[in-house]
Amino acid sequence: MKKINNHYTDLFNAAKIALSCVVSILIASYIGLKYSMTAGLITILSIQDTKKETVFTALRRLGAFFAAMMISTVCFKLMGFSIPAFGVYIFIFVIVCYKLEWKSAIVPISVLVTHLMGENSIELSLILNEFLIFVIGAGMGIIVNLHLRRSRIKMQTRRRLLDDEIKAILERMSQRILTDDKSDYNGSCFDRIQELLFQAEQIAHLNRNNAFSSEAYDEEYLRMRRSQCNVLYEMYKSVIKMNATPKQSHIISEFLYKVSIEYHEKNDVKNLMSELDVIFDNMRCEKMPESRDEFENRAVLYSLMLQLKEFLNIKYSFMQQQ
Repeated sequence: MKKINNHYTDLFNAAKIALSCVVSILIASYIGLKYSMTAGLITILSIQDTKKETVFTALRRLGAFFAAMMISTVCFKLMGFSIPAFGVYIFIFVIVCYKLEWKSAIVPISVLVTHLMGENSIELSLILNEFLIFVIGAGMGIIVNLHLRRSRIKMQTRRRLLDDEIKAILERMSQRILTDDKSDYNGSCFDRIQELLFQAEQIAHLNRNNAFSSEAYDEEYLRMRRSQCNVLYEMYKSVIKMNATPKQSHIISEFLYKVSIEYHEKNDVKNLMSELDVIFDNMRCEKMPESRDEFENRAVLYSLMLQLKEFLNIKYSFMQQQ
């Protein structure tokens, strides 16, 4: 199914690029511009993956256009319409583009400059001709990407899958903390977590660049979940260190299960943090361990509780900032 969707997406993008290219050429030809075919080339080079990237690319190239016209005018006036003059222009223009991070503008704008060289003229009418070619080409690139919207459903689906996976890890952890033999308890689930996080972050990035608003909730949410997953992995490492089951394990097991049940986007975890503080207080009142093994396992258990507290605190801090 994914391959079929990608196939249709590729066909749609190819059709979009081809159609917009032809329309740009037709518009440039209709108003009588010279080198109208270049408008289509500018359109192809202007279409980016997202709406915001397309607009910002066009604005950067607009600045590069004016810089190129000034540099080429000086070069052609001083050295004539010659190859050495064009070489000097390219040298200066490339330096300017690298300094101002306009590298993507070097080729399309330099193509426009070759028209001046081919005409042996830097008359205002010809510069205006090149400007209109650029505006039509870049403008069409922006117009055809106006359909791009944030993929809210994709984002919500990935967030739900991610949260469900984390809940499952917490539930398994609540069970494994009560078993002495953990030889079959591996961390393969964290590979799935990393993949889900990567997919969600890619969608969040595209969503941000397909909207001109400054809303960044999805990215902040995923940063919070990534931080929690890092702590969750440390919790997993603590659990597999335990080779016995102190009586306090049952209390922590029940609490871990409760966290897994109440784990959702809108939970500010205040009640969970208060309950964990009570567990800490009760454990401090417990009598000291009587054997080395009991001491080591209770130390690991205490470390796990500290990590769990950090896990909850990450979510609490996130909710306070919203």
